[in-house]
Amino acid sequence: MNGDIGKAGVRTLGVVARILLIAAMIASAVVVAGSSAQAAPSLPAGFTVKDMPTGQSELLTDFAFAPDGSYFTTGKNGRVAWVSAAGAPRTIATLPVVTVQDLGLSGIAVSSDYATSGDIYLARTLMVNNQWTMRLSAHTVLGSPPTSLAPERVIWDLPIQSDVHTITTIVPAADGTLWVSMGDAADFRYADPLALRALDITTGYGKILHVQPDGRGVSSNPFYDAAAPSSWKSRVYASGFRSPFRFSLDPTTGAPIVGDVGWETWEEINLVRPGASYGWPCWEGNTRTPAYRDMAACAGVGNAAPLWTYVHGPLGTSVTGGIVYTGSSYPEQYRGAYFFGDYASQRVYTLRYDAQGKLTRQPEAGGFGVENGLPVKFAAAENGDIVYGDIGGSRLKRLVYAAGNRPPTAEAVITNDAASPRSFTFDASRSIDLDGGALTYRWDFGDGTSATGVKVNHTYAGTDTASVEARLTVTDPQGATGTTTFTVAPGNRVPVLSVVAPQTAQRYAVGEPVQLTATATDAEDGDRPVTWNVVLVHCSGGYCHDHPGEEVAGATYNRPFVDHGGETRLKITA
Repeated sequence: MNGDIGKAGVRTLGVVARILLIAAMIASAVVVAGSSAQAAPSLPAGFTVKDMPTGQSELLTDFAFAPDGSYFTTGKNGRVAWVSAAGAPRTIATLPVVTVQDLGLSGIAVSSDYATSGDIYLARTLMVNNQWTMRLSAHTVLGSPPTSLAPERVIWDLPIQSDVHTITTIVPAADGTLWVSMGDAADFRYADPLALRALDITTGYGKILHVQPDGRGVSSNPFYDAAAPSSWKSRVYASGFRSPFRFSLDPTTGAPIVGDVGWETWEEINLVRPGASYGWPCWEGNTRTPAYRDMAACAGVGNAAPLWTYVHGPLGTSVTGGIVYTGSSYPEQYRGAYFFGDYASQRVYTLRYDAQGKLTRQPEAGGFGVENGLPVKFAAAENGDIVYGDIGGSRLKRLVYAAGNRPPTAEAVITNDAASPRSFTFDASRSIDLDGGALTYRWDFGDGTSATGVKVNHTYAGTDTASVEARLTVTDPQGATGTTTFTVAPGNRVPVLSVVAPQTAQRYAVGEPVQLTATATDAEDGDRPVTWNVVLVHCSGGYCHDHPGEEVAGATYNRPFVDHGGETRLKITA
């Protein structure tokens, strides 16, 4: 997007951006059951994806396993959920957060001594004294099984001026210390001088930190000051990061391996060394960054070379750091490989490096898997299986390997007939068999009746409006099956949503208010509340990706149009 940088760092935009309006309703006539409504994933032979529940209705951001196989999840909106090892979720807390752009509840970790302490750690952005603030805090989980969180113990607060690149990842080490990633909290729309803080070891911005559970720096840190153990300098392990979005510790050396999201051109995977600077904002990838490189502060700044860097294009534009596979069930070629993802291209990749930290195999050109949702976190299941969080479907996805025939995946779309609320259409055409076999379909409607076929109609008898649990089972030619269950509410009419909005895509100047109104009524329940969900779609170099935005409650939506540089669109859902 064309623009000029003013003396105060304000971008004056010379073109307008577009807005795309989409009206829908959560309690709509269409229900999708099974995996999220995305294209079928493509994986190497023998691999399947097993969906796992999260307890998050939208915008899953992170998850962490407990020692007993249960796990905790976070949503951008501040929700903390616990899911039993059997897959039963419950909400245990909802925390105050700011949800503009990248902000929100972004990180969670289970303490290395959780079995005795019951402690977890959370990373989020909230308002403190009318200032956006990055917070790291500890909480004790109450109840067995968990039911709530004890009041937080704040480890640190750090004010920010931008709505992106904040605190994201917390990794507890076996010795009880914590590793934490902090973004530069600088504006992405122009060459913001605040990004230079990433090079300054006396600040927390743009760093990988290594600290004690109370926030004091670890004494072995490269810049540790015994006279000021809680200073940012004492906490810093490495510097020069833009948006170190997800990292893990190498299982052999314990070194952080970090995915650093780039600006205009390059994405990075860094195997981090103590005291090293990874160059941002003076460097991006292995090149000096246009618009920053000529700043006086960038003169003479070095750059620790990334383990792997890739240019924006078909591989993607938004890296998500991953983990090394340490299990034994995957084929030999993946044992010891590093699995990571790209949010924008919806792909999972693998690479390999040796004990000296040298790349020995580049990622697959076409990806380990494509159409894999929007990966935002990688972790290991109890047997080492790779599990990643999909923010788009708010599900966890577990990569399972079994040689031979793979079971099919069942997915159902249920449509209610508005004129006859006891009549439904059941459609299984989104179900897939990764081995390409022809599927057969059986529907159990939850009222003692059943039917076969890829698409069937069914009318529930009587007048009872109680919900029923229905089930779809799909079977492949080898007899392997996949099932999904879903709730049907016969006789419960669909809410009616009326939206006053442009009927076609409109063009708005950046900063111009976008004004919409909506009403929702339900035959059984009367007037219903309206919530607006906003997604900013950013396109650069011919490739687009989503930035989930804020949630706005109320019948009226009135917000200024914001841009992300380049072509920008908004998707607003009521």
